[in-house]
Amino acid sequence: MFRKYSQDEAQALVKALKGGNQLAFSIVYKMYAAQTFSLAFKYLQNKELAEDAVQNLFLKLWLKKEEIDETKPINRYLFTMLKNDLLNTLRDSKKNIYLLEDCLSMVLELEDDSQNENLKQEQMNIIQQALEQLSPQRRKVFEMKVSGKYSNQEIADKLNLSINTIKFQYSQSLKQIRSTVGELSLLLVYCII
Repeated sequence: MFRKYSQDEAQALVKALKGGNQLAFSIVYKMYAAQTFSLAFKYLQNKELAEDAVQNLFLKLWLKKEEIDETKPINRYLFTMLKNDLLNTLRDSKKNIYLLEDCLSMVLELEDDSQNENLKQEQMNIIQQALEQLSPQRRKVFEMKVSGKYSNQEIADKLNLSINTIKFQYSQSLKQIRSTVGELSLLLVYCII
């Protein structure tokens, strides 16, 4: 457990962090990692996702260290940044529901297109490669969701996870698939040209 810093000591610590002092960064990390993890876990209900959120938080802290207002408590800055990231993650998972419809319509179009069998096979290979790059848990969540047989709650119950974790894993798998399909499609276009 860390000792409580006086206001002057805390300001000096933040000033050192702003200057790129790695020891100051380590002290801030040790002071707030457990608290930020608790908050992230409260929202995400998944240990690994909460750990990722904390790691991203402190990475952003280091990258934006020059922007910190040293006259204000660092914990407010950290918790505000974490809260905003968590809310964005939860909000984005709702937006990505529409991506599922796009993926499904693309697969249906591919199945109906009998004129260009080679293109169809290449596109299906790209989608398959994107699916293979998902972690086993994300792939399972994605496959159950795409099947249309299960609601988020049913998936959560079957996998013994929270519904927020299911939504987050699904949204992250959609982002990863979209990114991978885009990269592989560009690679395919360059190979054809």
